[in-house]
Amino acid sequence: MMKQQKPNSQRRDKSKSWSELPQDLLSSVLERLDFADSRRAESVCSSWYSAAKRCVAKKHIPWLILLPDEDDKINNHWCKLFNPGEKDKLYKIRYEHVEFANSYCLATYGHWLFMVDFWYNLYLLNIFTHERIDLPPVESQLGTIKLERTRKVVCVAYSKKGDEFWNQIQIPVVYGCSHMVYKDEKLYYLLNDYIGSNGFIKILDFSGEIPQETFTCGGVPSNSSSLHPTAGDSLRINGAKLVVTATGDVLYVEIWATPFTSLWSFRVYKVYSSGLFNKYEQVDSLGNEAMLFDLGITVLANDDDIVGFKRNSIYFKTTCHENNTTQICLFNFETKEMEPLHTFDCSSQQQLARALWFLPSFKQT
Repeated sequence: MMKQQKPNSQRRDKSKSWSELPQDLLSSVLERLDFADSRRAESVCSSWYSAAKRCVAKKHIPWLILLPDEDDKINNHWCKLFNPGEKDKLYKIRYEHVEFANSYCLATYGHWLFMVDFWYNLYLLNIFTHERIDLPPVESQLGTIKLERTRKVVCVAYSKKGDEFWNQIQIPVVYGCSHMVYKDEKLYYLLNDYIGSNGFIKILDFSGEIPQETFTCGGVPSNSSSLHPTAGDSLRINGAKLVVTATGDVLYVEIWATPFTSLWSFRVYKVYSSGLFNKYEQVDSLGNEAMLFDLGITVLANDDDIVGFKRNSIYFKTTCHENNTTQICLFNFETKEMEPLHTFDCSSQQQLARALWFLPSFKQT
């Protein structure tokens, strides 16, 4: 007489077979999952957890974080996440120890958010693990970062090692820092004089003991007198920012906008050294990259690999003060046309004005 297998043995064998699926088969299944299902798959077993992490890493697509309105007491502890590859979904995340309605996201780095609350407390927040790191008060001189509150700006000094020695960025008094980008242990910053007619681009390398200036370039393009006629209106220069590409190139990006509408355009220049001279060369394509204008970086965006994120495009926020509206848009660099990214169901335009891109890596740090 054949011996019947015990039920618990059947469950154990079944569990073992699921955890030992061939990696190529497992990857082909997990690559088709959306964010929520991928998170569930991670909890099946250690093998699925590793495979899910590898699959998500391939989908390195930027996301948007949307904070609730300042007067939204019901959703105070909730924020929303938008993945351009899943246009029909908005993910909601709750964190009891963060009042999102009373906070602003100043910058992002990977899945870390640099936040400031209504009382000017600074902190770092990992949006997925809920890890929070409270930073010293603005006037504090303890730790490795020193911040001094002034009337117009926040001045940052950096100490590589120890608590007593400070290396402060020296900015000439006739210039103000209009934009900064930090990438790969380098700080890129744009200096403009107070009448906006001239400026400099500088790069500081923070990989050593003391920050070293490795590049400086003056005479940024100034085309404020130029006009682009379009549809009965004229585009005028409305500012400039620095953008660092995925390959490390430095771009100087001018914003052109109409005075009374939300129509925008861009001029992009590559900054490079040629012997003893620094040059600005106008760029007519971003290739297989997309620009996150607010973050000052580009990301790889091959349309065949990343659904929902378009190559050779600039992603930005535009505000029409006449109609008091804000949109998240993309500017097609090839056609020179802009279009809304998505129609968001928001309680007010303030949510879109406070939205910011970030790059989820889903890695344990």
